[in-house]
This record gives sequence, C-alpha cells and structure tokens, in this order.
Amino acid sequence: MQCNNPDRKQTRIGLSTVETEHSLTGDALGLPLVRRVAVIRSQAASRVTWHSHPRIEALFLLEGATAYEFADGRTVELPGGHFLIVPRDVRHRGLHDVRKPVQLCGVMFDPRGKQAARQAPFTRAELGWLDRQFARGAIEPCRMGAELRRLVRTLNQQVIAGTSASETAAASLRLTLCATLLQAARQLTAPRALPPTRTVQTVIDFMESHLAEPLAMDDLAREANCSRARLFQIFKDATGMTPNHYLQRLRIQRAQTALASTDEPVTSIALRCGFSTSQYFSNVFRKHFGLTPSDFRRRER
Repeated sequence: MQCNNPDRKQTRIGLSTVETEHSLTGDALGLPLVRRVAVIRSQAASRVTWHSHPRIEALFLLEGATAYEFADGRTVELPGGHFLIVPRDVRHRGLHDVRKPVQLCGVMFDPRGKQAARQAPFTRAELGWLDRQFARGAIEPCRMGAELRRLVRTLNQQVIAGTSASETAAASLRLTLCATLLQAARQLTAPRALPPTRTVQTVIDFMESHLAEPLAMDDLAREANCSRARLFQIFKDATGMTPNHYLQRLRIQRAQTALASTDEPVTSIALRCGFSTSQYFSNVFRKHFGLTPSDFRRRER
C-alpha cells in the first residue's frame, strides 16, 4: 500500500550532540491502532522533560541503559534488552530531564480506539485483552525474550527504511508492529526480572570490585572462564550492553554518587573510579548526563 504521508526523519540537538530519530504515523501506515512509531539513536545524553500521552506508550530499549521518573515519585531503571509500558496520561520524564545514550524504539498505540481493529489482525475482544495486559504490566521493566528482540530489531530496520522502501513496505510494517505488540503483551505474563546468568553476574561482581583498575576484555573473559566472543554475546544478551559499556556505566554511577555525597576533588574521584584522566572523565560524564562533573555537583547540592 502506498502512503501519501512522507516518512519522517529528523536530527535533534540534544544536551551535547545530535540525536537521530526516524518516525512514522499510524495514518501513514494505514493502521489506526498505532498513533506513532519512532526509532531513536543517540550517542550522548538528550533532554526528555515532563510529558504525557493520551495513548499507551511502549518503550523497547535495545542498547544502552536509562532511567525515567514519574509524577507519583517512582523512578524506574530501564536496562538494554528490556521494555517499559507507560499508561495513558501518566506524566513522566527522563531522570533529571535526561535520557542517556540509547538505541530505543517507541510505539504509541490505543487498543480502545474506534478504528483500532481496521487493518489490524485483532478482533475487538482481542484488542480488549491487549489493553488489559498492558495495563497490568505498566511502569515495570520487563525483559525482552529472543523473539521479541528479533521483532523489535526488524521493526527498527523497517521504520528506518520507511514506507517507500518497496510496494509492500507499509503492509510489512503493519504486520511487524502488530506482532511486536502481541509478543510484548504475552511477555508481560512472564516473570518481570530475570536474574543474570551466573557467568554474567560473576563478571559484574568482578567489575565492581576492580573499578579503579584498567580492566581489559581478556581480564573479564578469564574471570568468566570463556572466550572473549562468548562473553560478548552472553553479556550483551543479558544486559543490552557490551562488557566495556557496562563497565563504563558502573564507573560513572560510582562517580555520580561520590560527586553528590562528598567534597572529594573531581580528579581524585575520576582516578578512583577507573578513569585515566580528569579530562576523559569529564567527557564521558557529560555524554551520560549532559553536564560536567562540577556542574552536576552544584546541581545536587
């Protein structure tokens, strides 16, 4: 099906860099169930201020890790490989107005809409079931299983390609979107938090106890008693991040705590948390928070 609405692609200036977003509307796809689907890729922190939507929002985080806070005071950590359902009309934002570097797919949809069943493979009763499932699983991270990750990656590729990629691109997108929502609803009946495997947890514990040291992949693979390639695969599957990115996140988190709770010099914190120089630490910190370490400390005091 050919759509008259053009595909939307934009680059936004975030706190410190360019964020790329590709999005399509449900009108452009001929799928009233969906209001909008967007793929966001950012290499540094971007600003996400207080907002709400009159529809359900599903946030599928493929890579990176970020956090959201809600008007009722809840704070939710969303790691890579997980998804989060935000209910209708619930005010939320990135923690401290910031979304960290991520690869994210977001879908806004409404199973209650008058035209929601049009061109969707769901009956009215099935749409009601979807609505109840998403209400039950709201505002609690759920790990994506292998099939859901595959669907979300396919959806990302299709949204980036747009509806002009082929004569059947819009139809393929409609099918992938509906399959993604169905699989997400099914997964909400599974346990929310699956613990890391023993190997992954062993590596995380090793990282946390050696943050000040210059750890290499060989060190981590040796601790895990597996090859570098195998460690990379199982670690990213469990956390949504490579071991090196996860290690950097742990270092930044420890530095963040020290900046907020002590008067220790920034250079001392940087070295104690495993950064080779204070300049490198400042660059990495700004990438994650959109602020220099000194500015962050002043804001927290």
